[in-house]
Amino acid sequence: MDSGYTLLTTDSTAAIDVEVDEVQTLLASKSDLEDEAEEIELFDMSSVKRIQASVNQPGERQPLISDSTLSDTDPDNDIRVPNATSKELSSEARAFTAHSVSNFEALVHLLKGNIGTGLLSLPVAVKNAGVVVGPVGLIVMAIICVYCMHMLVNCSHKLCRKCGHTSMDYGEVAENACRVGPIMFLRRHRVAVRRIVNAFLLLTQLGFCCVYFVFMGRNAEQILRAFPGLQHAQFPPVQAFVAAFFLPVMLLCFIQNWDHLAPISTVANIVMVAGLVLIYQYILRQLHSPFNYPAFSSWGELPLFFGTAIYSFEGIGIVLPLENKMRNPQSFPMVINVGMGMVTILYVSLGWLGYLAFGDHVEGSITLNLPTTHTTPSIQALYVVVKLMFVFCIFCTYAVQFYVPINIIWPVLRSRISHEYQTVAEYILRAALVVVTFGLAAGIPKLGLFISLVGAFSSSALALIFPPLIELLVKYEDGLHPILVLRNTIIFLFGFVGFVAGSYVSIAEIIDSFNPKMSPTLSPP
Repeated sequence: MDSGYTLLTTDSTAAIDVEVDEVQTLLASKSDLEDEAEEIELFDMSSVKRIQASVNQPGERQPLISDSTLSDTDPDNDIRVPNATSKELSSEARAFTAHSVSNFEALVHLLKGNIGTGLLSLPVAVKNAGVVVGPVGLIVMAIICVYCMHMLVNCSHKLCRKCGHTSMDYGEVAENACRVGPIMFLRRHRVAVRRIVNAFLLLTQLGFCCVYFVFMGRNAEQILRAFPGLQHAQFPPVQAFVAAFFLPVMLLCFIQNWDHLAPISTVANIVMVAGLVLIYQYILRQLHSPFNYPAFSSWGELPLFFGTAIYSFEGIGIVLPLENKMRNPQSFPMVINVGMGMVTILYVSLGWLGYLAFGDHVEGSITLNLPTTHTTPSIQALYVVVKLMFVFCIFCTYAVQFYVPINIIWPVLRSRISHEYQTVAEYILRAALVVVTFGLAAGIPKLGLFISLVGAFSSSALALIFPPLIELLVKYEDGLHPILVLRNTIIFLFGFVGFVAGSYVSIAEIIDSFNPKMSPTLSPP
């Protein structure tokens, strides 16, 4: 067929031919359009009907495919098909985008998104796995999670080139993977797939934010107990300390742009490094022989290790939003390798050394093991400052993790709200999500158990289950090598088993924690 397409009008004698390379002649008349629509599997029927309607409207002359009407988030308005453009994913489109971030800023955000309460809970994870199985398991988990991050980013780039997009979020990657994949059922229900992925993203990121509230409240309680005269005072429940952070967190979450958060993240990273140095110097002086601890804990506690460990790799949700904000997205794989390499070294060393230092007495966060009572005033003051430093870091991390649920919910709501009320509506949404995370944190103030549940249920799906399935769909048309299929199947099964077992054990432990006769494995006193 000739290169080009015919722009239809109601005047049958007036047809305007517009030459465009590698685009077929789609329509010559209304009857041709109806025949052609049956052959184009990837067209949404609503889009075909809209084109048919445009043929019947007198006095109008509209292009069949117009970039101005395409929507990246509404599949009912998206009529692009794979290979509709050969445009490469370039940095030029990002360089002039408002609030884009540099490679260094992306690295800062990636570090801040992965170094948080998960890192500080890893000694508990090693305790639940054993002194040998724990660190080995963390290394294996790190390799798999980083590989899945690359898998997700590469699939995003491939789909962007196919569909002519500049960027895609996690849900859009899953949706378009179903669109180009071979399974007709997934093609028909690709919007539902996108919504499922977005639901897991919401659960994961809001779960992180709940844990941050509990972490700040627990540490604030210990800090107050360290002051002279307050060691034996009667304190209110931990929910009161959690509530003290409610208003500051809400004000922080009113910051809308990532470039405004970059200086805060940089300061928080510096403070985090200083705090980690002080923690390392303390635990290195408290170490016991690894031969005093079991190499493998028990099969019953292994699901709790999985949940806590996969939770620690809490940056999977911010990978694509962060990559989408980069001026040079081709550099993001290098940012992942550098950032996650640093994170993995921290994870394995702190988890293993923390367990050797505190053994079975290790808390849901290692900061809760730092001495603030029954010690010299100088030592007490030092570790009170350390806890304050980590409270500040987690406070800043809340805003970084909070960006993802806002990025999912707000675009959907914005299209349904009048322009003059959009600013107020966005602030109301942000405030409402902070209220939700605060309410959940106050309801289940069990730090270790909350971490394990969030990790096993939602983090495992996003980090280990969805990426290998997406890659199989995206690469199907290029031919699937048996090794790739085997590798992705193993990763999927690993994540699925951890998802089921970890969620079950974590929920059982949370239920038992409310029974005064039971003592949960991970709950801090």
